[in-house]
Amino acid sequence: GQMKLPDEIYREMMAVGPRKSPRRLMALFLILLLIGAGAFLVGISGSQAHRAWQAFLINFLFWAGLSAGAMLFVAVLNMTNSRWGRPMKRPAEALGAFLPVAFLLFWVLYFGREEIFPWVRQPVPGKETWLSAGFLFGRNGFGLFLLMAASMALLYYSLRMDREVRTPPQREKDWRMQIIFSPILGILYALVLSLFAFDLIMSLDPHWYSTLFGAYYFIGSFYTALAALILLSGLTRNPLGLEKFIQPRHFHDMGKLLLGFCLITGDFFYSQFLVIWYGNLPEETRYVILRVRQSPWEPLAWTVLVVAFVIPFVVLLSRKIKLRPKPMMVLGGIILLGMWLEKLLLVAPSLWKGQEIPLGLSEILITAGFLGMMALSVTVFLRKFPLLPLSDPLFRESREEAQAPEVLG
Repeated sequence: GQMKLPDEIYREMMAVGPRKSPRRLMALFLILLLIGAGAFLVGISGSQAHRAWQAFLINFLFWAGLSAGAMLFVAVLNMTNSRWGRPMKRPAEALGAFLPVAFLLFWVLYFGREEIFPWVRQPVPGKETWLSAGFLFGRNGFGLFLLMAASMALLYYSLRMDREVRTPPQREKDWRMQIIFSPILGILYALVLSLFAFDLIMSLDPHWYSTLFGAYYFIGSFYTALAALILLSGLTRNPLGLEKFIQPRHFHDMGKLLLGFCLITGDFFYSQFLVIWYGNLPEETRYVILRVRQSPWEPLAWTVLVVAFVIPFVVLLSRKIKLRPKPMMVLGGIILLGMWLEKLLLVAPSLWKGQEIPLGLSEILITAGFLGMMALSVTVFLRKFPLLPLSDPLFRESREEAQAPEVLG
């Protein structure tokens, strides 16, 4: 039986595929995208252009971070030689396939630079060179390009193993290339997302600074990506016939990882606060006090704390819940909402001077447009490429282990 196993597995895997035509879904996502684009164009040509640009920046930071975080998940699977997460590799790659779109969206921000960045009109003494629009977009664009290139290289070698008939030596080479690109992607992820945090969030309030802020943003983006991956895996399991491959134990393992990053993200948030409070630095407290003690932001800060950290922490302590895909999907959705509101809390108070929180119809429609774009790129990816990393040597091993009796840790 053992020799025949790869063929049996292969037949099992080939039976996997969409059970319904995704055309209707794609039409829905396209409509969302068009509505969002329309709302954005109406917004930037109206009297509250800065509000539309602000919503665009919040969504860019959220979705680009999520997509990069999903590619980091693939890289981490490869670097740690882990077999448990292999069935989640393709959904993670599907989320990562949004990165080229994020790269194009990044350049849209350049047209709104005067509305977004206060230092474009009033240069900050001593920071004129670093905070100049040309240099800022140049370094961030170059960084994002490198991150995208490393991600696409990783995707290319991962998909090539499945798309073409490859001889064992060619497969070995493709696998080696994945092993080479994974740590490169990990390093670029930390560097580029730190740069985003400093340049696209921190520079909105140019007199405030925090050295931990870069790490806080990239860890938070990975946390967001894990939540999105749980949600996507849950949504695609039945329609794509993946129940045999993505099992309750995978949700259990993802839940443990999610709990870890919930704690780390919350800890980084608290660490920043602690250093500012302990050092008694008045120029640094302004940023925090504005968000947690002043109207209209105080309720939003508490909402973010509860939705993105307290609820997930309490829920993920339960082993029973972690083993159930549906509650885990709901939790993934809750975390995504909390982390989106967290981006709103990081960006808006620096720019928005109104009496109420800028969260109305235009913000919701622009966000829907981004969601439509992400959903379209994921759907196109899952239609075009095999749903399982068939040729991945560790996936085969994980399948052979799965044939053994199931033991839950």
